[in-house]
Amino acid sequence: MDEEPKQPAPASPAPPSANQNLIVGIVLGAVVLLLLLLVISQQFNSNVSSKKDDRLEQIKKEFDEAIQAHATAKAGSGLANTQNAEALSVKIKQDVDALTGLLTTQQGNISRLQGYEATVQSLSRQNTDLQNRLTQANAAAQRVPSLEAQLAALSADVAAADNRLANAVDQTKAEALEQQLSTARDEIMRLEAALTKARNDALNMVDRNELAVLKAQSAPLEEMNLALRRELQKLRAEADRDQLFVSSDQLSPRATKLFSELVRLEGSTGTALRQAYERIGKNLNARPVETMTFKSNSSAIAIEREDHLKKITENALANSFFLVVGYASKTGDLQNNRELSAKRATRAASVVKYLKSAGQDVQAVYLGETSRFGATDGPNQCCEVWEINP
Repeated sequence: MDEEPKQPAPASPAPPSANQNLIVGIVLGAVVLLLLLLVISQQFNSNVSSKKDDRLEQIKKEFDEAIQAHATAKAGSGLANTQNAEALSVKIKQDVDALTGLLTTQQGNISRLQGYEATVQSLSRQNTDLQNRLTQANAAAQRVPSLEAQLAALSADVAAADNRLANAVDQTKAEALEQQLSTARDEIMRLEAALTKARNDALNMVDRNELAVLKAQSAPLEEMNLALRRELQKLRAEADRDQLFVSSDQLSPRATKLFSELVRLEGSTGTALRQAYERIGKNLNARPVETMTFKSNSSAIAIEREDHLKKITENALANSFFLVVGYASKTGDLQNNRELSAKRATRAASVVKYLKSAGQDVQAVYLGETSRFGATDGPNQCCEVWEINP
């Protein structure tokens, strides 16, 4: 008998060991990617938040299930084992792709976080700068009232000077003074404009350097204001002399008794002079409210004295009478001493006249050379302002 021909043996399926090696390689690759993703995710979560990524948890769960499936598949055999291995391989590849996408997303989040941190730092610096500028603005705003007060005082002086220019006895000096006043008015307008700008800037962060410049510019203006006040003081006194300075026989009846008492005090000093003044105060209701001394050959009155005399007139009764008595030291020529003392008394009386209220009155008189106020010449180069009340 012929031998039956042998049928070709069917192709044997791939050995399980080959499939298992493929699966193990894929699993190891997935494990490496998963570990890398976990490190990056942990770094990101430490900067942003501690919340776990739900997607990552899901992938880890699926990965565990894949490992379990792989163990089950390893225990099986044949075609079912091969089909399970192939399905597991597809599943792992899908998970790897998902992990790769999630890794890319996390890297983008980290880049955005770094950008946010840079923005926060920039905003913090801007906030610090705004706080500093606000502090400067508050300081500038506190200085504005002082500058306004200075402007108001200067404007008042200029207005007073304008009102009295017509009474100036020296036309040349009056014209020069008028020019100075015009310059001062221009400076006032400029300074007012600068102050307006400073106040506006104070609302929108004033620059401290600008205020410092403004203050430096106002200093010369204040000096000019003082010079103008001294010049006006002199011109007023010259204009008022014929009205204010009188001889003893031209005194107001309200001042006659006081002048007679003062004449009799020549030679009194120290305690005797103080006691005599107390007696005059009780008997005649009169008291010396100011005693001012002068430099040699000068009749100028300090601006601070003007401010003091203003307070005196404001505190006096509405109908008070002021008698300004001029003295001279016993050194020098009698006539020169008399003339210099007359200028001093007239200037003081002119200041009182300028500051007094409408119901008050004032006169100036020369009493004579004296040594009652001190052993040296300085204290005797003076004039007294007496307030006489009804």
